Amino acid sequence: MSSLGTPGRRFRSRRAVALVVGAALVAGAGYAGFRIFDRPAPAVASDGPDPAETVAVERTDLSQARELSGDLGYGGKKTVKARATGTITWLPKPGTTINRGDVLLRVDDKPIVLFYGSTPLFRTLGPPKKPATPPATPPTTPPPPPAKPVSGPDVKVVKQNLAALDFLGTTGSDRLTAATTTAIKHWQKSLDLDQTGILDPTSVVVLPGALRVDSLNVAVGDPAPADVLGVTSTEKLVTLPLDADDTAGVRAGLKVKLTLPNGKSTTGTVRAVSTDAAPPPSDGSPADGGKKPQVTASVALDQQAAANGIDSGPTTVTVPGAVRKGVLVVPVAALLALREGGYAVQVVNGTTTSLVGVKTGMFADGNVEVTGAGLQAGQKVVTTS
Repeated sequence: MSSLGTPGRRFRSRRAVALVVGAALVAGAGYAGFRIFDRPAPAVASDGPDPAETVAVERTDLSQARELSGDLGYGGKKTVKARATGTITWLPKPGTTINRGDVLLRVDDKPIVLFYGSTPLFRTLGPPKKPATPPATPPTTPPPPPAKPVSGPDVKVVKQNLAALDFLGTTGSDRLTAATTTAIKHWQKSLDLDQTGILDPTSVVVLPGALRVDSLNVAVGDPAPADVLGVTSTEKLVTLPLDADDTAGVRAGLKVKLTLPNGKSTTGTVRAVSTDAAPPPSDGSPADGGKKPQVTASVALDQQAAANGIDSGPTTVTVPGAVRKGVLVVPVAALLALREGGYAVQVVNGTTTSLVGVKTGMFADGNVEVTGAGLQAGQKVVTTS
C-alpha cells in the first residue's frame, strides 16, 4: 500500500489544504481591507494664532481739542412781570420779537410798552405841581419854596427812550423838563392815550434790550397777574454743560468751533462760565450715581445768520487744545511697556520684527506722538485690535 494512501484520500487531503490556504487568503484580504479602508483620516491642521495686526506710522498733526455736546437755543430766559391791574385784553404770539417802544400786552385795552434800560420806573413822572394862588391877605408864614425839578435815574431812562423813539432831542440829563413833558404827550398820542404828560410806571416795562416771547403764562380774559410772559433774548446761543472738575481751558473769551443742528459749521465765543455747580440731569438709571456736578458755559454765535431757520437742537462744540504739528504718530495700542521702563514699538521688517525704543509725547484721540532711532513714516508696527 502506498504511503500516500488511496487516490480518494489524496484528493480529500489536497482539498483540505486548498480550503485552509483559501481561508487564509480571505482572512488576509479582509485584514488588508480593514487597514486600507478603516484607518482614520489624516488630522486637519488646527488654526494657529491670528496674524499680527499692523498699522503704518504716520506723520501728521496731533491735537488735544475736545468735542463736547451742547444745545442751541435762546439765552437770557426770564419772566415779565406786569404791575397793572385789570383784565388782559391782548397778548403777543410766542416767537414774536418785541423791540423798544413795542407793546408787550394790553390790560383793560391800555398798552404796556417796552423801554430799554437798567432802572425800572418806580414812581409817577410828570411836571411839578404849581403852588396854590396866594391869598389876598399876606400869610402869617412865608410861602414854601418852589418845588425842585424831578430828577433821577428813572427820569434818565424815560428821556433816553423818548429820544431813541424820536420824541425828544438827544440829551444826557436826568432832569424832567418841560421838553420832557411835551415828548411824553407826543408819545401818548402815538398810542391813542390821553395826552396828560404824566407817565404812570405801570404802563412801561424796563428791560435791558429787545426780547423774544417764549411762552404765555396767561390767556386773554384772565386777570393780570404778576407773571405774564416768559421771554428770552433775541440772540441765539449754545448752552454747554461741563463737569465741574473738567473745565480746564474753558473760559470767557475762548474761541470754539460749532456744528449746528442744521449741519452748518461756524465759530463761537465763550461768553461766561457759571461758578455754581448743580446736580447733573437724572434719567432714573443706575448710571446716575456716577454722574458729576455740572457747571454751564454759554457760547455766543459769531454769526447769528448761521442758525437761520433753526431755533434749537443739539450742537457739537469743539474746544481747542494743545497742538503738535508734523509729528510721528502711532496708536496707543502699539506701545509695548518695557520691563526696564519706557516704551517700544514692534517694527515689521519683511517677515521679521524688531523692537524700537520710543519716547512718547502728546496723547490725543487714541494716538500718541513717538520718536525713536530709525523710526520713519510709513513703517509698519504691530498693534492690538
